[in-house]
Amino acid sequence: MRGRLQLLAAKSSSLNDLFEAYDEAIATVERMSRDRSGEQCPLLEEYETVCAEIESDVIHYVLKHPLNVPD
Repeated sequence: MRGRLQLLAAKSSSLNDLFEAYDEAIATVERMSRDRSGEQCPLLEEYETVCAEIESDVIHYVLKHPLNVPD
């Protein structure tokens, strides 16, 4: 699946932008989670929501733009 996503990203700057945004957001989530050591933080929750929304956007994109490459 990862290879298929990489092929799609190579053909789509918008999908590649989503991947970059996700990388930045998940890095922030991981850093904040580590620094907060379990404390609830509204900003952390917001970043987690952003990550989930990006994941959903990627899924919708992949379903709308199938790549005809064997698994």
